[in-house]
Amino acid sequence: MKKIIRVEDLCCKRCAVRAANKLTLLDGVLAAKGDYRKNVLLVSVTSDVTDDMLRTAVEKEGFVVLAVEERKGLFY
Repeated sequence: MKKIIRVEDLCCKRCAVRAANKLTLLDGVLAAKGDYRKNVLLVSVTSDVTDDMLRTAVEKEGFVVLAVEERKGLFY
């Protein structure tokens, strides 16, 4: 399953990488990538991972999560 995490302010590439790396430490997260220009984190997860788990992991890094959505297409 693929998810999009919309974040209030990923100010730079380093912030996007830091948030994505934190997500990859969660059990059930297969891949994570940040796009600071669009303020999103793209995540591939197993069905065991809940939206709250993703939200909590990102917020622990100091970011404000606006939404966690299912990714429906090739693009956001």
